[in-house]
Amino acid sequence: MECLFKRILMATISLIISTASLAQTTATEWFAKANDLYDDAKYKEAALAFDKTTNLDPKNENAFYKAGWCYNDLDLFENAIDRLKKAVALNKNDQFAWQELGYAYKKTSKYEDALNSLKKALDIKPDYSLAYKQLGDVYQKLDKNTEAIAAYKKCYDIDNENDDACYNLGYIYNELEEYNNALDWLNKANMIKESVDIFNEIGFAYYKLKKNEESIDAYKKALKLNGKNGTAYKGMGDVYRLGYKPVKIQEAIDSYLKAIEYNPTSSGSNYGLGWCYNEKARYAEAIPLLSKSIELNKSFSSAYTELGYAQYMTGKYVDGLFTLKKGLELDKNSKLCRYYSGLIYVKQNDKTNAVLMFKELKPLDGNLAEKLLAKINAM
Repeated sequence: MECLFKRILMATISLIISTASLAQTTATEWFAKANDLYDDAKYKEAALAFDKTTNLDPKNENAFYKAGWCYNDLDLFENAIDRLKKAVALNKNDQFAWQELGYAYKKTSKYEDALNSLKKALDIKPDYSLAYKQLGDVYQKLDKNTEAIAAYKKCYDIDNENDDACYNLGYIYNELEEYNNALDWLNKANMIKESVDIFNEIGFAYYKLKKNEESIDAYKKALKLNGKNGTAYKGMGDVYRLGYKPVKIQEAIDSYLKAIEYNPTSSGSNYGLGWCYNEKARYAEAIPLLSKSIELNKSFSSAYTELGYAQYMTGKYVDGLFTLKKGLELDKNSKLCRYYSGLIYVKQNDKTNAVLMFKELKPLDGNLAEKLLAKINAM
């Protein structure tokens, strides 16, 4: 009898332990744990806990949504898409899940899917500012500037503290060469939250408006926020090289050197410094920089012109003709490619081809053509 009692007691204890263990692994327990991790910004652990929840409760739409949110934050966008599609399948009226799904599709370059998802979010919640911001991003990726502008402005109308929408509007207007409009939006963005990118875009807009001092000031403000910003140094170099007459050549050289130090893969910075070295008759130093510029951007026609000129000035005539020919393939109306080619032909005593260059150059630039003709006649 005593033995039977012990067996019953042990079985009861085992059942209690088993029940307690089960209580810690139910969907409800996992969901609570996941939410705690989520609130503590432990998104990797939270995502796994939300996945545990949905494994046990495949109809928990909120767990699918939050798992998708976490995976988006972790840049695991395919995982996010999988969970968020399940969330909206369970609740087609969840604007937050649709917005997150649109974001994940945007980050994976599935732009049509992104548009569809974001529009569904806006159908449910027409004043959803973040969805409008994401919509603007997608349209911008698709080079649909008109639609992007409308979306970003709608975002700003709803939420005038969205600095990203303001910045992106400024960026687009700079691309459209509407520099005053760009400045309006970039200054709004800066009032919300200053950033290096905003100051760089302001510097560019002022540069294109030929307001050199304002441009330099904006780039310097960018550098106060990040002293190793190659874009700001490149922008300053462009202003010193192209904005001032006479050219502030040494300031441009110093700026480009810094730009290349912090961003050696900038085709424009390598070109700008090469141009400056040509201007200072430092042709041998210009050649590797201009060659690098072309290596980084094979369609940079001006770099071919400058490289061909540097090769001409260092007596590398065969290389120069090859480079200038490439330049003409990219820009069939290039005056300088023809002029420098003509000068090389003169050096090679090739009057036939020099005259050909003169004839091609004359309708494009009469003054340059006459200068070349004088060299030909002196052969």
